[in-house]
Amino acid sequence: MHPEDKEKTAFICPLGFFEFNRMPQGLTGAPATFQRLMEKTVGDMNLIEVLVYLDDIIVFGKTLEEHEQRLEKVLKRLHEEGLKLSLEKCQFCLPSVCYVLGHVVSAEGVSTDPRKLEAVASWPRPRNVTELRSFLGFCSYYRRFVGGFAKIAQPLNKLLQKETTEEGCKVSDKNPSAPGPRKARESIQGEWTSQCEGAFVKLKESLTRAPVLAYADPHKPYELHVDASREGLGGVLYQEYGGLLRPVAYVSRSLTPSEKNYPTHKLEFLALKWAVVDKLKDYLYGAEFVIKTDNNPLTYILTTAKLDATGHRWLAALSGFRFSLKYRPGVNNRDADALSRRPYTTEWTQLTPDGVQALCQGTERRVKGGIEAEAIGVMAAAVPEFYCNPTQLRDESLPTFSRQDLKADQARDPLIALTIKALSANQREILLTNSPSGARLVYKEWERLKMLDGVVYRRGPSTNSEEIQQLFLPTKHRESVLRSLHDEHGHLGAERTFKLVRDRFYWPCMRAEVESYCHSCLRCIQRKTLPTRTAPMSHLQSQGPMDLVCIDFLCLEPDASGQGNILIVTDHFTRYAQAFSTKDQRAPTVAKVLMEKFFVHYGLPRRIHSDQGRDFESRLVGQLLELLGIQKTRTTPYHPQGDAQPERFNRTLLNMLGTLSNVEKQSWSRHIATLVHAYNSTESDATGYSPYRLMFGREARLPVDLAFGLSLDQTSVASHRNYVDRLRKNLASAFEQARLTSGNREQRNKRNYDLKVRIQDLQPGDRVLLKNLGAAARHKLADRWSSQVYIVCKQLPGLPVYQIRPDGKAGPLK
Repeated sequence: MHPEDKEKTAFICPLGFFEFNRMPQGLTGAPATFQRLMEKTVGDMNLIEVLVYLDDIIVFGKTLEEHEQRLEKVLKRLHEEGLKLSLEKCQFCLPSVCYVLGHVVSAEGVSTDPRKLEAVASWPRPRNVTELRSFLGFCSYYRRFVGGFAKIAQPLNKLLQKETTEEGCKVSDKNPSAPGPRKARESIQGEWTSQCEGAFVKLKESLTRAPVLAYADPHKPYELHVDASREGLGGVLYQEYGGLLRPVAYVSRSLTPSEKNYPTHKLEFLALKWAVVDKLKDYLYGAEFVIKTDNNPLTYILTTAKLDATGHRWLAALSGFRFSLKYRPGVNNRDADALSRRPYTTEWTQLTPDGVQALCQGTERRVKGGIEAEAIGVMAAAVPEFYCNPTQLRDESLPTFSRQDLKADQARDPLIALTIKALSANQREILLTNSPSGARLVYKEWERLKMLDGVVYRRGPSTNSEEIQQLFLPTKHRESVLRSLHDEHGHLGAERTFKLVRDRFYWPCMRAEVESYCHSCLRCIQRKTLPTRTAPMSHLQSQGPMDLVCIDFLCLEPDASGQGNILIVTDHFTRYAQAFSTKDQRAPTVAKVLMEKFFVHYGLPRRIHSDQGRDFESRLVGQLLELLGIQKTRTTPYHPQGDAQPERFNRTLLNMLGTLSNVEKQSWSRHIATLVHAYNSTESDATGYSPYRLMFGREARLPVDLAFGLSLDQTSVASHRNYVDRLRKNLASAFEQARLTSGNREQRNKRNYDLKVRIQDLQPGDRVLLKNLGAAARHKLADRWSSQVYIVCKQLPGLPVYQIRPDGKAGPLK
């Protein structure tokens, strides 16, 4: 002890007053001082040849010779420092040691200390919150060895969250001094449910059977399996040893209240980020590893996924790691999936090859006369419970028929009864006398017909060329069979349904009847995708400049000035375009821009054409156009091809805006005017002239013309009248050439388009369905067609547009 500190260790007893000359155990600074002494003694060997923790020293080596050399080196160091060892506490050449507070370290890896867990097996059920906290605290110390620990312990953790005030408000157990009178709830006997008991038993079993975790080898690649569920997050870190993946670490946790509201894809991304960045960073940072997940969209987060602000922050946190993502189907991802859900209670059982062979032979081969019930029972017993994923089969439409029922039904069917008579008499010609419908087709199948126990069958080939027995199905059962093999079998197509029926049954004209049933199935029709080209192409017609003007909105991300929309105005005849940036798409904005920025500069058009957006169809815009005498036309709903020119110009403008630098893109609204002018000054493929020339009768003068003194028009003008006459003549010639070029182009496009058109010739009185355009892109299971049936009233002149009304009830025309 330092002389100045000796008095701090003084104590008195009947024998007198004493002070320590050397530091004793039990003082606050004693552990740090002792550890400092050990670091001084073997510090250069620590973590390389030895492990030192206070008075515990572990000397390790890969071979016995290496171990003895290091042990001798350690003993010399201790002797030089004057330290002594207790031979009774020394152990030499052990294959495994208990080290670091309840862990066993061996050549296989790290596991729990069985001596520390002896008390767990006999741990009594907690009777109050204090005992429950003690149990969970002990178990949490070993949670790295328990897969799905957070999910298993969830019912017990909920008991700790039920501390309430007298007013019924929740108060955290960790803050018992929170404001408000506290209601004592020490006993939990009345709240101990079967779920709590199951979690309590499961935790004890999991700890007593905890696996051995492999050592992490930084020179080997890692493989991380992650998964998420509504119950929590989970992950397993693996490395390959001897051709087998061994777990290095298990991680899991429950979800916070806000995280429980996350959509599935965000939960999966959270599980990935949490496992890599928050829990396993010490293993994975600087190493290359593979992440496997059962969420296929998650594999695109590094490439094409559209992320929100939170997703970008998570992606930034992951940017320091080198990993690749691979999809792993859920059936193969049970390790991580089990950590995010309650683990399976049934253990894996090895399925023998004999069991697999017996199962395959018994279920995949069609045996004459069926399979005996005892044989089926034997095959089922050969399969362990965990291998079986029970499926609820829907068979509401089909009762069970005995052989006597089938004989009676066949005897009551006129065609089959005649067939039975012919087979019994072995006279084929009976089928041709007074034969009912289909008898001639049965006559042609005579060689394949036979009777078994009074029931008629047909021998037919299956897809694998094995002979099968087709039951001659009575007419009364055909609809129920089709309903079972089509409606209740996933609504497969006509060909697949026919193969299912053909492998089991026979009747004349079976294929035609199956196809007719499938093609008239309402559920299939509502999900069916019809050809997109159901009518020949038609074009809007215009006679000259400002005869027809098309308008549309283009929405972009807001720039620095808050402009996030562009109102596109194009002249249909000349292709002349103007673009005006706006902060919104409201009707007052549309009316103000059209009046103050377009009409006053270019005059009033005869017609304006747009889609049926609320901004264009508003009463304000309608009143403005009516006041100015402008006719308003519109496209059919959800059909942007009806307003093709603005849509095509939108793509062109987006490409031009995309060429701006990153700095210029921040204020893209300032560059729209120059980009649109560049477009108007360029020759259009549709007309053969630039839009500017067709609109104003001359080419636009560009900066390059002024720089080099170029003049695009060398003709001198003597007077205004001469200029007007020449301009009228040139415009007439240009208009005629533009009409010819545009017409030829439209005819070529129409010819190519119409080659793939499947015309739907609808007549008044036909019953139709409306396409379900309200389903968003994420609604992949939604019907493509509505269930309401409509009646065609009439077709609009010259257009594939129809007026319809609801069938069977009153309603407005559409």
